Amino acid sequence: MVLTQALDRPARPARSFDEARARFEESLQRDTPDVDPASRSRLETPGERTTRAIVFLHGLTNSPQQFGMFSQRFLARGYAVLTPRMPYHGYSDRMTRDLAQLRAAQLIDVTADAIDLASGLADEVTVCGLSLGGVLAIWAAQYRPISMAAVIAPAIGLPVLPLPATGFAFGALGRLPNRFVWWDPRYKEKMPGPPYAYPRWSTHALVQTQRLGLDLMEVARRSPPTARSTWVITNASDLAVNNTASAQIVKRWRAAGATNVQTFQFPRHMKLWHDVIDPLQPHAQPDLVHPMLEEIIADERPPAIAPQPSAGN
Repeated sequence: MVLTQALDRPARPARSFDEARARFEESLQRDTPDVDPASRSRLETPGERTTRAIVFLHGLTNSPQQFGMFSQRFLARGYAVLTPRMPYHGYSDRMTRDLAQLRAAQLIDVTADAIDLASGLADEVTVCGLSLGGVLAIWAAQYRPISMAAVIAPAIGLPVLPLPATGFAFGALGRLPNRFVWWDPRYKEKMPGPPYAYPRWSTHALVQTQRLGLDLMEVARRSPPTARSTWVITNASDLAVNNTASAQIVKRWRAAGATNVQTFQFPRHMKLWHDVIDPLQPHAQPDLVHPMLEEIIADERPPAIAPQPSAGN
């Protein structure tokens, strides 16, 4: 049963730039000694209230560092940039078992608090999230009157699993004892890639992400997004999530009356991996992808796509 009312949170927007800064400093005080100083929540501003702020929401087992390079593009445009750390992420001990304690309610709380804080930094707030962060960007689009939501490859479903079976499969997984699974069993804890990302994921943490995504899909049946503009961005060669889920939520939003939901898909010939943001991921193409995402998010227009090379080239 979908607990729609439990998904929303009362809005508490910061009333000024100084209040927003104070809230951020207060949030840092709640960090435990487990947190790697380089992976704490990040706030970068022009030093005063500005026109636009953007909240970046990182993926499962990653940290705010995931958006470090990409965020510079928005700082250069005059945005205030806030990247909150998700609970149990960003620890110095990358083999931490605390990730199994992650709950959907905690993720919603962090997202709601970040949007409330950003409201004191700027006149308009944009929310951009990847994977787990993409699910939270759906929440932001649904429940907050933000300027723009950029939902990138939301972590709903698996490519090998039909979407109707997703709820049953993850419901069963949630009833089993938690397990930790290597992202790449060939390398285990020595997996190449960002040194701040965890090399394994928790089955219970993944279940919480999936349940939240599926609940939000149900909400979309009845209510269009509250955000002024929403872009759902997918990757045709994504092997980590089910793109049918993204298409379905767009369809449901439009059926519920939305006229402000647009889509973009990176074509298969670009051969992108799931994490299109982090420049330290193997096979990352930030010089190609980051300008395209910037054009969507900052200018709200679809970027041009280079044609697929011919077989003879």
